[in-house]
Amino acid sequence: MPTRLTLSRNSLGTLLALSFTLISVALTVLLTAYSDRAASTSIRENIGNNLAGLAYQTSNRLDRSMFDRYREVRLMAGRLTAAPAPLAVRTELDSLQASYPRYAWIGVTDPNGRVIAATGGLLEGEDVSQRPWFSNALRDIHVGDVHDALLLSRLLGASPTEPLRFVDLAFPLRDANGQITGVLGAHLSWEWASDIQQSIVLPGRGERTVEPFIVASTGRVLLGPPDLLNSTLSLPSLEATTRSTSGYTRETWPDGQTYLVGYSRDEGFDAYPGLGWRVLVRQPADEAFGPVNRLHQRLLLVGAGLAAVFSLLGWLLAQRITRPLNDLADVARGIEAGYAVRARTEGVYAESATLGRAFNSLIEQLHRNEAEMRQLNASLERRVAERTAEYGDTIARLHASEAQLQALASMARDPYVATDGEGRITEWNAAAERLLGWAKADVLGELLADCIVPGRYQDAFIQAVAAFLTTGQADFTDRLIKPVLVRRDGTEIRVSTTIRMVHVGGLCFFSGFLHPLEDSPDLPPSSGPGSA
Repeated sequence: MPTRLTLSRNSLGTLLALSFTLISVALTVLLTAYSDRAASTSIRENIGNNLAGLAYQTSNRLDRSMFDRYREVRLMAGRLTAAPAPLAVRTELDSLQASYPRYAWIGVTDPNGRVIAATGGLLEGEDVSQRPWFSNALRDIHVGDVHDALLLSRLLGASPTEPLRFVDLAFPLRDANGQITGVLGAHLSWEWASDIQQSIVLPGRGERTVEPFIVASTGRVLLGPPDLLNSTLSLPSLEATTRSTSGYTRETWPDGQTYLVGYSRDEGFDAYPGLGWRVLVRQPADEAFGPVNRLHQRLLLVGAGLAAVFSLLGWLLAQRITRPLNDLADVARGIEAGYAVRARTEGVYAESATLGRAFNSLIEQLHRNEAEMRQLNASLERRVAERTAEYGDTIARLHASEAQLQALASMARDPYVATDGEGRITEWNAAAERLLGWAKADVLGELLADCIVPGRYQDAFIQAVAAFLTTGQADFTDRLIKPVLVRRDGTEIRVSTTIRMVHVGGLCFFSGFLHPLEDSPDLPPSSGPGSA
C-alpha cells in the first residue's frame, strides 16, 4: 500500500486549523473593540465626570464660603451706627477676625476714607480713599478680585518677596437718613481658597496626580502650581465654561502634555454675585485613563488565551475531520498504482460514508467505461484519418481560390476590396490603395469598419455583420449599392459597388469592385453596410 497522505501546508486539515485560529483571533479583536466602545467608553466618561465633579464641588464651596464672608461683613455694616465709637468698633472687628482667622484685616473709615478703627489698630489714621475697595463700596460694588497688598503684607510680617494676596469685601455705612457715613472694608486672605481646594480635591486624589486651578475671568491663574501662578491661560476648557456650567475635556496644555480636565465656573450664591472664577482640575491623560488601558490589556490577554485554546481545539478537530479523507486519498493512490481497493463506508461520519459510496460507484463505472473507451478509440482514429484527408483537400482548394482572387485583384484596374465573414480585410489591390490612401500592408487583417467606414455609419455596419454571423443571411449582397467611404486623409467619397458573397472550403468571403461617383456627401445614404 502507498504511504498514507499526511497534512501538508495546503491540506484541508491545515486550512481548517488556520480557519479556527483566524476566527478565534477575529473574535478576540471584535471582543476587544466592543469592550473598548462599551465598557471603556463608560469608564472614560466616569473618570471625566469625576474630575468635572471635583471642579464643581470646588467652585460651589468657593461660592458658599464667599457668601458666608459676604453676609458677615454686610451684617456688620448694618449694625454699625452712624458715628461709631472707634474703641467699641475695634473690639467688634477683632471679635469677627477671631471667629474666622482668614480675615487678614478689617477696618472702618469715615466718609473721606480715613481709617478710624481697624483690627489690631493697623492702618488707623491712614487715608485709604484711593484704594479700589473704598471707591467700589461707594459705587455699590462690594467684592473685589484677588490682588497683592504690599503695605499690609509688611505690616502683617509677610515675606517681602512673596506678598500676601487678598479678596476685598466692602460695604458703605449709612445713617438713619441713608447718608453714607463711612465704609466697612475687609481683606480676606487668599489662603482660604487653598483650604477649600485641599479639603475637596486632595482627599479624593489617592495616588493620582490631580492638580486644581482657580482662574480669574481674565485667564490669570489665581491658584495652582507655582510655575503657572499668575500666568495667563488660554485653553479650550476655559472657553467651554462660557457655554456650560461644568464638564470635562481632553486638551494639550502649554507644557506640551495632554491632560484630562474637569471644569466648572463661579456662579455666585444667593446675594453674593460671584467674580467669574473658573475652576479647573487636571490629570495627565495617560494616568487618568490608566484603568481603561489596564482593562484593555486584560481583555487582550484573555482573548489571546482563548485564541490559543480554540486554535488547539481546531487542530484536533481538523485531524478528526480529515482522517476519513486521508483514507479516501489512500484508496485513490492504490487505484493509481493498480491495486483493487475500495473506500471504507462504515465507522465514519455520514458525509465521508456518502463520499466513499460515491467513490466506489465511480470506480465501478470507470471500469465499465474503460472497455467502451477502447472500442471508441479505434473508431475515432478512423474518423480522424478521414477528416484529416478532407481538411487537406479543403485547405488546398482554399489556397487555390485565394491565389485566383489575388491574381484577379492585382490585374483589375478598378479598386477591389475583399473581407472575410467577420469584416476583416483579406484583399486590397493597388487601385484601392490609390483611391483610399491605405497601403495593402497596413489594412490586411484589420476591420473594414476601422479603415474606410465613416464613424456615423460604423454602428450600422457592425449590426449588418452581426446579423450575418447570427443568421447566415446577408441582404446587402448581389445588388448595386452606393455607400459613402472615408479615405485615409479623412475626406469622404461615394462609390457604387455590388458585393458578392463567396463560400470557399466552408468559409465565407465578401468582395466587390469600387466605382467612384461624383463626391456628393449631402445625398441621402444608400442602404448596405457602411452606408447608413
